Amino acid sequence: MDNLDLQQPLPGYWYINRTGKLMKVKMVMLGHEGIELILLEYVEGATQTISIEDWQCLDLVIPRHEQGDILLETDKAF
Repeated sequence: MDNLDLQQPLPGYWYINRTGKLMKVKMVMLGHEGIELILLEYVEGATQTISIEDWQCLDLVIPRHEQGDILLETDKAF
């Protein structure tokens, strides 16, 4: 998962934006050119559909669990 492309929305994956908002990609909708829309679900249960262009503007990290702690993929262990 270290080389995961964060600009590629993956259904079932949780993402965190730089302001700390947790969101899950529920579904991607394909068109003739590839992914066109992304259905997001927020931790409180609200959903939102955004375009792939809007998705690519988000500054995202993927949370991962390690020994009970949540670390960000961009964090480096010392």
